[in-house]
Amino acid sequence: MDMRRSTLNKDDILEVLRHVYDPDYQDRSIVEMGLVSAEDVDVRDDRVEVSYDVTAPLCPFSAAIGVMIKYALKNKLGLDARVKMKSGHLQEDVVNQTLIAEPEHQELLEKLKTYGVLDRCVRI
Repeated sequence: MDMRRSTLNKDDILEVLRHVYDPDYQDRSIVEMGLVSAEDVDVRDDRVEVSYDVTAPLCPFSAAIGVMIKYALKNKLGLDARVKMKSGHLQEDVVNQTLIAEPEHQELLEKLKTYGVLDRCVRI
């Protein structure tokens, strides 16, 4: 087991996510905006789960925010975190399927890279 992973806590995860920004609001991080808080992070053994919200019911970047969270945690901490949209959102099922299905996740990640969204919104 990677010793770094065994010592991770919610603050470590939130510190990384303080450098992830909603593409529509690039002046405040998703943590500053309240889209992810300590209550939304679960760290157990070698597993990290993060739930997040978006700013609007039909946010065009709802899945992209989840992909950026996964990308930031993977690149900064080497974590394959489970990321999901919070319950009760209109797009919850579709977004969570995109985050789970590897081909869909990779396709969206590549689009975010191609259009420069990843560079602008993940500042780690």
